[in-house]
Amino acid sequence: MKLVIISNRLPLKATKTVEGDFEFSRSEGGLTTGLASLDLDVEKHWVGWPGTYAENVEEENQITEHLKEFNFHPVFLSPDQIQNYYEGYSNSTLWPLCHYFFSFVEYESRYWESYKEVNELFCQFAVPFIEPGDIVWVQDYQLMLLPQMLRKSTKDISIGYFHHIPFPSYELFRVLPERAELLNGLLGADLIGFHTHDYMRHFVSASERVLDLRFKLDQVFLNNRIAYVDAFPMGINYTLYNDSVLLPSVQEKARELKQNFGSHKLILSVDRLDYSKGILHRLKGFVLFLENHPEYKEKVSLVMIVVPSRDKVDRYADLKIKIDETIGSINGQFSTINWTPVYYFYHSFDFEELIAMYHIADIALVTPLRDGMNLVAKEYLAAKRDKPGVLILSEMAGASIELNEAIIVNPNDIEQIELALLEAIEMPEEEQLLKLKHMQSTIAKQTVKKWAADFVAELEKIKYLNNNLNSERIDGETLRKIKEEYNLAKKRLMILDYDGTLAAFKNKPEDAVPTEELYEILNDLASDSKNKIVISSGRDHQTLEKWFGHLPIALAAEHGAYYKEDGEWHGNVPIEQPWDDQILSILQSFVEKTPRSKLEIKETTLVWHYRNVDAWLATLREQQLLDALITPCSRQGLQIMRGNKIVEIKSPQHTKGFEARRLLAQDHYDFILAMGDDTTDEDTFQELPHDAFTIKIGGMSEVARYNLRSQSGTLPFLKLLYKDDPKA
Repeated sequence: MKLVIISNRLPLKATKTVEGDFEFSRSEGGLTTGLASLDLDVEKHWVGWPGTYAENVEEENQITEHLKEFNFHPVFLSPDQIQNYYEGYSNSTLWPLCHYFFSFVEYESRYWESYKEVNELFCQFAVPFIEPGDIVWVQDYQLMLLPQMLRKSTKDISIGYFHHIPFPSYELFRVLPERAELLNGLLGADLIGFHTHDYMRHFVSASERVLDLRFKLDQVFLNNRIAYVDAFPMGINYTLYNDSVLLPSVQEKARELKQNFGSHKLILSVDRLDYSKGILHRLKGFVLFLENHPEYKEKVSLVMIVVPSRDKVDRYADLKIKIDETIGSINGQFSTINWTPVYYFYHSFDFEELIAMYHIADIALVTPLRDGMNLVAKEYLAAKRDKPGVLILSEMAGASIELNEAIIVNPNDIEQIELALLEAIEMPEEEQLLKLKHMQSTIAKQTVKKWAADFVAELEKIKYLNNNLNSERIDGETLRKIKEEYNLAKKRLMILDYDGTLAAFKNKPEDAVPTEELYEILNDLASDSKNKIVISSGRDHQTLEKWFGHLPIALAAEHGAYYKEDGEWHGNVPIEQPWDDQILSILQSFVEKTPRSKLEIKETTLVWHYRNVDAWLATLREQQLLDALITPCSRQGLQIMRGNKIVEIKSPQHTKGFEARRLLAQDHYDFILAMGDDTTDEDTFQELPHDAFTIKIGGMSEVARYNLRSQSGTLPFLKLLYKDDPKA
């Protein structure tokens, strides 16, 4: 088994020298830094762009040969692809949308076409060395289509995906014309990971509303497998940052920096140049602090490190100009001969210099407007070691969920930033150390190694669960076994559900009328004197009579409250209206306040349908309805059942299980088949002998022996059962 990591960038980037050779250096960014430090006990490979263009095959071979020794596999992209896929769709469409900068989103059809093209290219590069049993871990928003592409290209692999930036709410995500393709791309993965439960919740909401899926907590059934969603807060290599402070070279650098900055307190800000980082808000908050607290002039300085990023792009170039101008204005207004309010560095620091800077800083000001996690906050805490320090952290950063001992601020509120600076400066050292110790304890456990190990362990667990699911699937061998038993049998009982089994669900239940193909199959099955065919449905008996009364089959309506045999309908138990006006009133009120829902009143059952209701509202109303019905239904001895986008209220005397028991008592059968898709069909499965062929449609079952992945396979399965021609 191999672990194959696929990301936009490789951990090493190639740079062409003047002489025409290539130099290789470490790539920037938290993702490559974090994943490069993984220590998992598997063979690890990495697929990604090497950070440069190769002008010919010889250059591609030169780069490939150098990277091969690290098990790195370069994907070569053209300048146009980088412009349209990376700078275009990834960073000019997805990035601003996911960070809630809707007005910055750029739509260009060529961006999307290039995005699809490059995702396919990554797939083509990766597939040749991915083998059955391997784990493939796709990283981040540049490759959202890749999981589904890999799913279609390679069999028997585990696919994980991790989204390293925020996932926006449905209201924002829905504006993307390509929203369905992106969600389907991600759902090609077995496990989809996010930094926080908020992002996870947004993804589930978008998937349910756009793709009309129904999640059960953290999972959704997709044809022949289940996809899972979970939150995995990413950490850092805590030991590296914590212990590096002790290096003599770092200690010397810290002393040198402290001497250069003087004796006043230092507020540290470290960011990549990006509008999502809230740099200008931070500067405005610092100005407000200086204006309202003149007693701290010449006693506090802000050290601002901004790492260059995309500064050739107009929006980023404009941001840099505004930052430069704002810092110039602050220093021009407040500086003295002995004091500089803002120290500004527009370049990255090497590792040891950054560690030294973290260590001497009295306050870390980490206030992004929106951030997936933000590892700077964690790096600062680790590098402080046992020295006092205060973290001011944006509530919009994923890290704020873990680091609640920090001073949490709304980054859009410059007055909050001002007050947070005052609180941090005046915080007693004893309190600083106590809070620091608590946060260090958290991030020392939640390291990048644990993050990766947890993700891979969860993916392996899901592989086991899906393998068990697939082992119960009706494949060719299973079908041959069932068909063999069918042919040998002298007397057969076949109990078939209707909606979701013999017929697909429709937006309007009354539209789910039987097809000519279904009539033909039922007639063929019923024409065999060895067969007793029963349609056991929750539908009312009038509808079943209208649709199937002309066929020589048995019918059971309203979960067995009525049954038809030998051409006549019978009541299983004395029928009385089991509900009172209070229950009916509750259901009517929910219809009124839930657009597109409807109430179906049968003789023995009440059914609230919400198939066409917005997914979020449906979830809310369903739970509210259950809460409202519990007391009156318990008082009257009624059963509340949750079905496929329905809530049903009925007498516990009427179940499909009771009907199955009645059928079994009539005769002895040496072949029994039951098919159904819903909770009510589990009652049927439960009552049948263990050797019966019980088949759950479109989902897993703790009772049924087999599953058929979708309703569309039901009629072909039944036809293959009695047809001698395997192509039938």
